Amino acid sequence: MKAASKTAISDATSAIYKSICTENGLHGECMLDPAVCAPASLTEAQNAIDALEITLATLDACMKARIVQARKRRNDFLPINQLPVEMVVEIFHNVLDSDALCPPTNIPYLTRLKTLASVCSAWRRLVSDTPSLWAVLESTCPPAFLPTVIRKAKGSPLNIRCGPMGGYSGIYLENSNTFLRSIIPLASKWATLYLNPPAFNQPPIHQVLEENMPILRKVWCKGDGTFVAKPFGRPTPRLKELRLHNMSVYWSFVELKDLSALVLVDSGTPSISRLLAILQRSPQLELLELRDSKADATDAPSATPSIILPHLKDLTLSNINQQAISSILRSIHVQRFSTLVIAPDPILRDPDTPFLDLNLDLEHLVPAMQSAITGGKAFDLLIGLNSLAILVKRDTNEPSFKFSANLNGPPHLQSHFLWLQSNIDFNAGYASGIREASVSFGLGTSLESSVHFQILEWIPNITELTTWTYNGASELINYLTERICHGNKVEWRCPRLRRVRFSGYPTALEDVLEFARRRYGDRPKGNVSEEKGEIIIHWPETLEYMDVEGVEDMTSETVEELREITGCAEIVGFYGDSEPASPEEWYDEGYDNSDEDSLGSMDLHDIFSLVGQ
Repeated sequence: MKAASKTAISDATSAIYKSICTENGLHGECMLDPAVCAPASLTEAQNAIDALEITLATLDACMKARIVQARKRRNDFLPINQLPVEMVVEIFHNVLDSDALCPPTNIPYLTRLKTLASVCSAWRRLVSDTPSLWAVLESTCPPAFLPTVIRKAKGSPLNIRCGPMGGYSGIYLENSNTFLRSIIPLASKWATLYLNPPAFNQPPIHQVLEENMPILRKVWCKGDGTFVAKPFGRPTPRLKELRLHNMSVYWSFVELKDLSALVLVDSGTPSISRLLAILQRSPQLELLELRDSKADATDAPSATPSIILPHLKDLTLSNINQQAISSILRSIHVQRFSTLVIAPDPILRDPDTPFLDLNLDLEHLVPAMQSAITGGKAFDLLIGLNSLAILVKRDTNEPSFKFSANLNGPPHLQSHFLWLQSNIDFNAGYASGIREASVSFGLGTSLESSVHFQILEWIPNITELTTWTYNGASELINYLTERICHGNKVEWRCPRLRRVRFSGYPTALEDVLEFARRRYGDRPKGNVSEEKGEIIIHWPETLEYMDVEGVEDMTSETVEELREITGCAEIVGFYGDSEPASPEEWYDEGYDNSDEDSLGSMDLHDIFSLVGQ
């Protein structure tokens, strides 16, 4: 069999060889049998060698050409090369994120465009000949290259991005003013506008925002808290998305309708009557977020309007006054939520007003909440600015359903908790669909056993528990060490608990040790259930993680003892010579991005040489 295979391969090779020789006028027989034309002299021998080298070079070039042709024919059958050009361009747009207001990557757009153009000659031609792929103007682009980018974009709607990018802050700061001045004459072609300049009081910024932008659809502006603008010239463009962060506008100057997203974070908001009018004129609205803003509710309409928003999925009303929240909640009608966040400003809200009033405003939205939960969404509940957070993950991987409410003190917490229990049931059939849940008693919480511990009994399958309490976590720890007897069955509170964080300071060391001994000290290494006579003991699951930074007198020796008792390898926190953080210091914790990658400098000359000028 092997001999036959070798013979077949040899015959095929000889056939290809002879075919190439015949096509190119080469006499391959001479090379196959050198004795046919033995040289008579040194000159003839040299000529024969030269002829052979020319023949081999020709054969090599022909072979490479045939390989390239074969690969090209093979590539023609690849799925992506069977797609229409328009579909491939759409895929390129999605890869490049050319329609996004805020780039998700620190890599400049032109660098990503170069990467696509480098794949093959067909993609290089497609990138070079598609104006819409060039219609993204970024402040990272050196001024010398902007005219070329604008020319290649031709008449395509432009996406403007002026904002910092990791590793390119120097280029951005140097080019931002020049960039802004160069794009102002193109205002009639702007489709999206992302502005996050280094100093928001620059004259070019005011000029940019006050230009007439007839085809503008998406805006994201970030300021420094002092910037106030008369935006969008006249007439107001038909915006689809408006996102303002830390800036304000003259709302009497803006006529908004047909919005799909409205986000105002730490920015001045329209009056309630004007806001409701905007919502009334935007039946396609999908996202509404008002956060850390002062909404004027003095002109709230006496008669509650009925605003039907069938597409609204994400609603966030955080840190604004309760009267404004109440007016909005009473007015809107929604089919199903993906995100619902309600957090009245605790300072602006009248402390004598019972929170139950807001519960009444939520009554007509209960079917939308229940529809989201029964549809397999996760459920995220935040009660109180720092008092309680619950995250429930169901068996599906659908987007999270979130509900939060900011309450001041146990009385409001109690009333709202009872309202939730009567409207949202996690027991019975719901419990089987809850894969895991996490509970956090937030920063500064004063634990009330009558309220907070009821929540631990209300939510099944709790796997993670965090405490940031002022008065320590000792009472909660004692609660978790209780054994529950149901007939002949014995189990513990939160039996699936695998991750705990005792950050409430001060928490007694002896309580933590008792927690470890009572829950895990006698636990068998194998099955979590065991029978002792007629008693069936269901032991809690093995602990995977423990944070002890709020525990007094914690030492490295005690940590080793906890590891031995619980079997938990990951125990972190302050112990030994470290000092635990005070509650005031918790507020100062921030995100450290010192390790952010620096991408180096761009080589835009390569980009334009690659796709052509």
